[in-house]
Formats: sequence, C-alpha cells, structure tokens
Amino acid sequence: MEERELVQKILQGDEKAKTEFFVTHREKLYRTCVYLLGYQDPEAEDVVQEVFITAFEKLPEFQFRSSLLTWLTQICIFKCHNRFRQRAKLVNQEHAELDVLLQSKALERQDAKDQEKEKRRIIERCLERIGKECREIIEQRELQEKSYIEVGKALKIPLGTVMSRLSRCKKALRILIKENFEL
Repeated sequence: MEERELVQKILQGDEKAKTEFFVTHREKLYRTCVYLLGYQDPEAEDVVQEVFITAFEKLPEFQFRSSLLTWLTQICIFKCHNRFRQRAKLVNQEHAELDVLLQSKALERQDAKDQEKEKRRIIERCLERIGKECREIIEQRELQEKSYIEVGKALKIPLGTVMSRLSRCKKALRILIKENFEL
C-alpha cells in the first residue's frame, strides 16, 4: 500500500492500516534505538513505543515532505536524545550526591589537599569491594577523568550503557560509603 493511502486509512481509524504501519517500521526503528542507546538497552523497546504514540498523534500534521520512515526516524532520534539527557541528568545527580557524601565524612576539618586525598582513599577502599565492572567504569570516568565517549571506547560499550552503568555503580558506591565509613 502506498504511504499516502496508508496514512489516509490510519486517519480514518482503520486498525488494519495501523497494524501494517507498525509492523512495517517497528524493526527499523528498533535498530535505530539499539544503535543510539546501545545493544540490549532495556529502554530501546520503550522508545520505539513512544515513537509510535507520537507518530499517531502527529500523523494528521504529516505533509509528505519526506518518507514516513524518515519522519519516524527523526522522531526516534529525538526520543533517544531525550533519554541521553535524562541519563546525563541522573549521572550528574549521582555524582553530586556522592561528592556531598564524601564531603560530609568529617573532611571539613582538613585542608583542600588533604580532603582530596581522603576522598580518593575512601573511594579506593570502596572500589576494592565493588564489582570489577563498576570499578573499571568509575576509575576511568572519575579518577582518570575520561569523557563518556572515551570510557565507552575503552570498555567497548555504547554511550548509553556507559551512562546507565555509571549511574548504577555510583549509587552502589554511595551505599558502600554510607555503610562502611560513618565517621
């Protein structure tokens, strides 16, 4: 069925046309999500669903300046970038919370250089107890101060995975610090 005809049927409420639209484009959009978010990202399927929800809402405005697939891919990319922004916000929040926690561990009495040494000592002791996967990603990002992209390349994982794993590992590190270093 031609795209214009398909869109017209969808707008008229034809469920069969909606199903055809979904089936035709779902796999390509999923591959786009996997490419952008990372292999086996649990949010990839959610993003695809969000793309179709948005597409069905905005379909009356579609003007055929591009193909349906191009239009859907643009929506998909936008949704993936939104996920990155959400993850970055979460990672930054985790970083700030961890920093506050380390500062609160009676480090105020020491000068700045000693504070930094003490923070590193506490982090290193906790990193010894945390899993290898977490230790590697935290060391590269926080101690070696590599960018997310550099960490991803070094560990051979996608950017989205770097961000979500880093957030999860910082949360685990914060819990370890709280449990073991109440000063």
